[in-house]
Amino acid sequence: MAKKVKHEEEEKLERWLVSYADFITLLFAFFTVLYALSQADKSKYKQAAENIQRAFLSSGGIFPLKGAPFTPFEKAPDQGSPAPPSPSDVGKFGKSDDQAVAKMREKIQELFEKSTGLSLRAGDIDVYRTETGFKIRLQEDVIFKPESDKIRRNSIPFLYEIGKRLSRMGMPIQVEGHSDSTEGRHGDPWPLSMNRAYNVVRFLIEASKFPSNNISVGGYGDSRPLASSDTPEGRQRNRRVEISVVTNNQPLSDSPW
Repeated sequence: MAKKVKHEEEEKLERWLVSYADFITLLFAFFTVLYALSQADKSKYKQAAENIQRAFLSSGGIFPLKGAPFTPFEKAPDQGSPAPPSPSDVGKFGKSDDQAVAKMREKIQELFEKSTGLSLRAGDIDVYRTETGFKIRLQEDVIFKPESDKIRRNSIPFLYEIGKRLSRMGMPIQVEGHSDSTEGRHGDPWPLSMNRAYNVVRFLIEASKFPSNNISVGGYGDSRPLASSDTPEGRQRNRRVEISVVTNNQPLSDSPW
């Protein structure tokens, strides 16, 4: 019996072409996507770069626009820093605070005369520093009539403007009423001083929209006199309302008055 001859299967050498073609197709698709993305964002990148350059230039930066020469400094850089300020020039009780207080006093006095059309006497309005900030001192005649806790009608515009400015500062305040030993019904100065302070607080909250959670009231009667009550001048000085502003150790020169 004749043996069957086994024919060897032909080796399919072209199989690698399929994998290679798939690989080339994937590479082509990958680079096509990259190219499309780069072309789509090219104009956006250019526009963004120009916008950034303009932003720096408008704020004094050093990046020039296209075609402009690059100049890192408009002038020669400083050759060192100036001498540091002395302790008397800065800090809680520095000269800068003295200047800020003097400027604030001048502005408040001008505000009164402008809003009321009235002139002030020496000492009617004062501003001075305290351990926690500063105080605005308003003598009795600036806001009230003698023996009265009702706010003068012609002082309302002034008190309104003061309240608006204090509200913008965003700092806690306390309104303090003071009187002399001869004021008040039945010789009791405490109710009058308290009522005056309370009426000022109520006006600041209702008219000037000062935050009620940032304001307090105090009445001291004749317990904190500025001068002797034995003379008419001394009694006049003791009759006053003071607005105490707590600056939380912030320099007065930084106060947004």
